[in-house]
Amino acid sequence: MVGFFNLKSASLSEQVKTGEAIVRLCESVFDDDPRSEWLAFNADPKAWLHKVGYRYDGVGAGPNGEIPDDVTIVPVYDTDKIMHVRIPWRGLVANPPEVADEPTYGLAGANRFPVLLARYFMRHCR
Repeated sequence: MVGFFNLKSASLSEQVKTGEAIVRLCESVFDDDPRSEWLAFNADPKAWLHKVGYRYDGVGAGPNGEIPDDVTIVPVYDTDKIMHVRIPWRGLVANPPEVADEPTYGLAGANRFPVLLARYFMRHCR
């Protein structure tokens, strides 16, 4: 069974950085500029996720939460006319994990949205 992706840090300032990387990724989908977030993500999604602040908690994880080679990541993206709906794996439905209440963010203004993105970007990925 595939493990879970979690944020590496509980620090809100680190989660803001993760959220900002997600914004850069969203803004650069299909951008082939060598400096684009999309190009880095598309070349190696596992390395990108780890670099921007996620760790993998599951069988085969590296010592710092690196994603193992046998885990496949399939990126999907929405457009103004396309929305993807993720259908959970049936094993998750048969034995659902306990869900903890989300703590308050303690943030206001411009930093609040990147933290929201950071916390929910990989939320339903196993």
